[in-house]
Amino acid sequence: MRKKIAVSVILLLVSGLIILTYFIYQGRKTLLTDPYKAISPDACIVIETVDIQNFFKTLASGKGIFGELAGIPDFKTFFSKITFISDRLNNPELNKTLHPGPAVISFHQVSGKKLQPFFSMTVPAETGFRQIRESLRLTGFSDFNETRQDGMHVFMVPCEINNTVDTLYLTVKSGMLMAAKSAVVFYKAVVQSESSNDIRNSPGFRRVLLTSGRNEDKVFIIFRNIAPVIRTLLKPSASYLADKISNLAGTAGGDIHINDKGITLSGYSEGLDSTEILHKFKSVSPGSFDTYRILPSSTALFESLILPVENTGKKQETRTPARINDLAARLRPYLGNEITRAYLDIRGKTAGESSVIIYRLKNRVQCERILDEVMRPEMTITYFEPDDQTRIPVYRTGSKGLASVIMPGFAHEFIDSHYAFFDSYMITGSDYSTVSRILYDNILNKTLANDVTFRDFEEMLPSRAGYYFYCVPSHIVNFLSGYLNENFIRTLSANRNTLGKIESAGYQFASINGMIYNNLSVRYREEIREESQTEWETLLDTVASIKPFFFTNHNTGAREIFIQDMNNNVYLINTAGRVLWKVSIDEGIQGQVYMIDYYRNGKYQLLFAGRNKLHLLDRNGNYVARYPVRLRSPATNALALFDYDNNKNYRLTIAGEDKLIYTYDREGNVVKGWKPFRTAGIVTTEASFFRVSGKDYIVVADETSIYFLDRSGNERLRVREPVTRAKSSGLRLVPGSPPSVICTAPDGTVQNIFFDGKVKKLAFRPFTFDHCFDFFDVDSDGFGEYVFIDQGILYLYDHNRKEMFTRKFDSDELGGPIYFNFSATDRKIGVFDVKNKLIYLIGKDGEVMNGFPKRGASMFSITRLTDKNDWHLIVGGTDRFLYNYKLETE
Repeated sequence: MRKKIAVSVILLLVSGLIILTYFIYQGRKTLLTDPYKAISPDACIVIETVDIQNFFKTLASGKGIFGELAGIPDFKTFFSKITFISDRLNNPELNKTLHPGPAVISFHQVSGKKLQPFFSMTVPAETGFRQIRESLRLTGFSDFNETRQDGMHVFMVPCEINNTVDTLYLTVKSGMLMAAKSAVVFYKAVVQSESSNDIRNSPGFRRVLLTSGRNEDKVFIIFRNIAPVIRTLLKPSASYLADKISNLAGTAGGDIHINDKGITLSGYSEGLDSTEILHKFKSVSPGSFDTYRILPSSTALFESLILPVENTGKKQETRTPARINDLAARLRPYLGNEITRAYLDIRGKTAGESSVIIYRLKNRVQCERILDEVMRPEMTITYFEPDDQTRIPVYRTGSKGLASVIMPGFAHEFIDSHYAFFDSYMITGSDYSTVSRILYDNILNKTLANDVTFRDFEEMLPSRAGYYFYCVPSHIVNFLSGYLNENFIRTLSANRNTLGKIESAGYQFASINGMIYNNLSVRYREEIREESQTEWETLLDTVASIKPFFFTNHNTGAREIFIQDMNNNVYLINTAGRVLWKVSIDEGIQGQVYMIDYYRNGKYQLLFAGRNKLHLLDRNGNYVARYPVRLRSPATNALALFDYDNNKNYRLTIAGEDKLIYTYDREGNVVKGWKPFRTAGIVTTEASFFRVSGKDYIVVADETSIYFLDRSGNERLRVREPVTRAKSSGLRLVPGSPPSVICTAPDGTVQNIFFDGKVKKLAFRPFTFDHCFDFFDVDSDGFGEYVFIDQGILYLYDHNRKEMFTRKFDSDELGGPIYFNFSATDRKIGVFDVKNKLIYLIGKDGEVMNGFPKRGASMFSITRLTDKNDWHLIVGGTDRFLYNYKLETE
């Protein structure tokens, strides 16, 4: 019995071994078929995808960055081919033929022509030429030819795309599908598949391949092979760049990640030659870069790198002046390890004039002293003075070449004749205005560190690296024109709108585990961010919360700007956009800000109120006397300031939650003789003051009534019939005989209230309770016009109640109207589109003023900031900046 069991076990084991051997053999048919075997070492670019059908489907989707590129005429044929391939690959009939597994697409340059693609992938072992023939027919290819060559079936399939016919060469060999549209590339790959010397034997390729993600699509670049391709894109004078690219490394590769926001490639580069450029950075420890913090937000391109140790002891350059070599030698001990080259997008400037090199410093004082000592015999100094309190020297020398000594090859033929110092940095360049632009934008905090686009981009890259490159593609066409040939530049210039949607592109590398780790990121945005057209922009801690107020500097007579942000910080900013001071207060400002002369000595202060306190700040940002003063009752409306007799005996009127109207003197005391008036409801609108026929009227309104008071808080006038002021209605004095006060009721009815108590009401059209109203002379005819805003429409009626125009906006949330008087004949209506964050100036004919709408996220103010005859509009933005627009008025 035991013998029978033993024999059975042996037979079972032998059977199992036979079956296992069969499956191993069958498996080897696929395992030993490797798509890389057909890729010759002359490939420039290699793409491996784990899902060929989904890969092409993504490229042909018409969405994101690839959808945008497909709209470029020069790329139309290319993307038509992509779509053609995607449609065939995603045909259900092909699922029977294609095997789930990696596919490889390589690109080869043939006889100096355009790159030619080659495709290879594994297919099931049982797939042969019969299955391929059947698949071609089922997917719509019926007119193709077959030939046999060296025992191999080759299919020649005609493909017509955009009236152009290409021939696709296709075969199956040893479980591998191979295809190309170039006969040269195709037959070379067939021969290559029998060789052991494939692309993986290229310098560094195999190691880079092993570090890539197993289940990710990936791309590889072989630098020595792609250099000739790059050379065809360059000007003859810039051909040296192709040689530098050839010597970057052996191979670079990275995993591909594609989404609606762009493309990211991350992986390693490697080579075998110690003379390669990236090889030198293997000894450089990654660090965090800081120079971008002082680069202006107008920077179109920059590259920063950690200086390799081997550059710190360079011998003197014979081609540079002896004085520059001496300067470099003496500066080196005090230079930091970071150097940056940047190109600024400045209109009217050449690429050379708009470029700078910036050095991070260990000791700025020593560097500035050394520059003065060494270069003094040939140095002149021009001071950058944007305002009367800022004076920064910019040094000009007669020599150039410091960068070529400090970092040879970093900036080809860079002219560094101007020097300036800011914080811990030395800025060099060829043009005074470019260097001073960097200084000015730093005074305004208008830097990349505070730029929305750059901050979004920076989040996608590692925080530490050895090299950092960043650019805004649409802004570097002028820069690239010095390197790329005219045809390529012409294509870029013709497609600036597409380039504008590619917000940014950047590249970093760092030395990790004896290899160079690379990260390339391209950011895409469907909507182009509008470029700023401001005179200057200055950074606040957060967005503005009030309408800008113009304050007069009593020392110089200059205009200054007072603003508050959402964090309750208040700022005083001069005409150059520099923040003179910032003070944090404990509440938000309600309503208007006023300028008063508290001490009656010709020096001015800023008066305003919040919900709980009265505030009075001098022009240095310090509280005056006993301020802030706590209100007797929390305020429900904005502060109103009256100077009855123009003698600076100010009266501050404000309503409280207790329904009492309070009046304070300039010291914050309740005025003696004032009897707090009690209203029936809550007062939410600002009080007004009018003097008519020698009598004073203080007018306040709650949600049910309008009250006319005298200086003591007693009712001076009782209206003969009920009137109610709409919550967003202005209250204006209409001169004439007899004079009246005008406002609207909640339903939009216009109410003229005369000073004998009579009321005249006018109905124009039905308006909602949320309408806004004001009354002012828009057409300069000496009569006031009726201005309404309701449900996204601006209405203007003349004094005869005739409609002058209606203008509809693309928003139901509008602020205004605001009255602006530029001259006796030039007057405008200001409107703020709250929803879309746009601001408008509208003329008497309903037309939008030239240059509008402009970006803005708050109510805005307009004035002449200087003695010049120029008008400036100041408004807060959504990106925390305060904008200064110079207006082109009639």
